[in-house]
Amino acid sequence: MGQPAWAAEDPLLSRMTGDFVGRGTFKSSPSAEPEMVYCKITNALASGGTVLTQKGRCAVATNSGRVTGTMEAKGGGVYQGTLESLSTKGPVKFAGKASGDQITMNADFVDKRSSKPGKAVIQTVVGDGKYRTVSRTVDTKTKSEFVASDIVFTKQ
Repeated sequence: MGQPAWAAEDPLLSRMTGDFVGRGTFKSSPSAEPEMVYCKITNALASGGTVLTQKGRCAVATNSGRVTGTMEAKGGGVYQGTLESLSTKGPVKFAGKASGDQITMNADFVDKRSSKPGKAVIQTVVGDGKYRTVSRTVDTKTKSEFVASDIVFTKQ
C-alpha cells in the first residue's frame, strides 16, 4: 500500500485567490429597488488548496458589515461551504457542482428580515482576474423568485 496522495489545488478555487473588489446590486425583496453594493474581499487557499476562505466587508447605502465564508472542493466537481453576510441570520449553507468555469450551488439560510428559512440558487462564473456571483431566491412572503444579488469581483 502506498502513501495517500495530497490533494492538488482546485483549479477553480485557485483562480479566485487574492484581494478583490466587488461591485453590483442587492435586493432585499422582489418589490425593493436594487441597491448598489460594494465589497472588499480577501480570498485565500487552505487545506492544500481544496478550501477557499473568504473574509471582508460589503456595504449598501443603508448598511454594511463583515462577510466570512469557506468553499470546499470535495472532488469530482462537487463544492460545499458556508457564508455569513448582512442579509442572513447565521451562515448560509450551500452545496453544488461545477461545469466548466461555472459553479451552481443550492443554498439554505434564515432570512434576517423575516426570520424565516429560505432557499437560493447561487451561480459563480470564474473568469480571468474576476468572478461573478448571482444569487436567485424566492421571497418568503410572496413566493416570487428574484435576483437578490449580482456582484462582479475584480482582482486588485
